[in-house]
Amino acid sequence: MGVLTNDMARLRDEVLTLRGTREEMIGDLARGTRNLKKAVCGMLGAFRSSHRKMARQTRADCSAFLAGVKTTVDGLRKELTSDLRGARRAWGGSAAARRAGGRMAARRTAARGGRR
Repeated sequence: MGVLTNDMARLRDEVLTLRGTREEMIGDLARGTRNLKKAVCGMLGAFRSSHRKMARQTRADCSAFLAGVKTTVDGLRKELTSDLRGARRAWGGSAAARRAGGRMAARRTAARGGRR
């Protein structure tokens, strides 16, 4: 065989070798892509699960906090109501005492014949 024939045969062998290498590389890339897709899907599932768990915990924490705030505010409102009631009694007497005092004053005025 001649030099040209030998060169063409060598070139053909190199092309076939490179083609086989390229096909292996493409197969490796496809397998790697599938593996990455599976890994990413698994991570996303774990993220979703963790997010749901955190959301439930946050919801429970917020509900507990809100219940505590409501209890505290209710207690403060009752204290304020009691303090205001005491202040009214201290400054002007109870409403019942004022009404009774007003009735007694009206009786005294009527007993005097309408004079003051």
